[in-house]
Amino acid sequence: MQAPAIRWARVGDVALAAWFITISVMRLAHLATADPFSDSTLYLRGTAAWLRGEDPWSVHMTTLYYAAAPPSLLPMVPFAVLPESVGLAVLFVLSLAASFWTLRRLGLPWWWITWPPLVDNLWNGNPQLFLVPLLLGSAAWFAPIVKAYAVVPLIIQLRLRAVFITALVVLVTMPFLPWGTFLARLSNTTTLLSEQSQGGMSAWFFPVLVPFAAIALVAMGRERASWWAIPALWPSTQWYYSLMAMPALTPLTAAILAAPVQGGPAVAAIVAAIELWWRARGSRGPGLGRLTRLAPDTPGGDEERQEAEAVHPDQ
Repeated sequence: MQAPAIRWARVGDVALAAWFITISVMRLAHLATADPFSDSTLYLRGTAAWLRGEDPWSVHMTTLYYAAAPPSLLPMVPFAVLPESVGLAVLFVLSLAASFWTLRRLGLPWWWITWPPLVDNLWNGNPQLFLVPLLLGSAAWFAPIVKAYAVVPLIIQLRLRAVFITALVVLVTMPFLPWGTFLARLSNTTTLLSEQSQGGMSAWFFPVLVPFAAIALVAMGRERASWWAIPALWPSTQWYYSLMAMPALTPLTAAILAAPVQGGPAVAAIVAAIELWWRARGSRGPGLGRLTRLAPDTPGGDEERQEAEAVHPDQ
């Protein structure tokens, strides 16, 4: 009697899901005594302070300070005018919906909702979670308004129309936003960001990784590099910044990013470049799962789909 063939892809999925769940449970256990939605609370209180004519960057919760650029105040206005508990609840529901929408758009199974950087972001309530859905959708120009560094993938992808609209919005709203206060506090804000992130998660925590991460971004190609640039090279990053790489993940790099290790995102970017080089040689190699596929109507979607199908026509 012939033994049933082992479905290695299924085994890999089970192992990856177990890894995600284990790290997420440990993270939530560690956060059990902390206040949930701390970042969204800061954003709402900072916006409320601005609406009252006060300094948003003086708003803090213990050692956490509001530190976003002035345009980030604008998306929070509809929620800041609500009672705080209602605003937080609405933001959480929207965050959860955005998370599942992203998984569906990228063709990822539902259990990826347990991916630790995503769980961490849902707990903290940082607006970072909305960036990938925005960048994958028709309102990509709005992503840099939510978080300024979201302009990086737009520039690398040469989505000049979206960049132009973002710049226009910034110019039009500039007279109404507290840019003077922000610039006066910029040095202090940068220091606080570094302290809050404990040096950050990117290559800058171990500067020796910086040139290797930069080479990896160049080697992997413009489209994938656009998604890896922030986690790998942006200074003072938090763990949930790894969400920016979701459209360009492989199972192995997702497993690396699942652990909150400083410098991990840079290592994951280097591994991603090596995986792509290995695939380009026409050999799947043990332990390499399928590439995350962008939807065909997103930047690089057709290119990535053709690349994956050329290497693995059986997928």
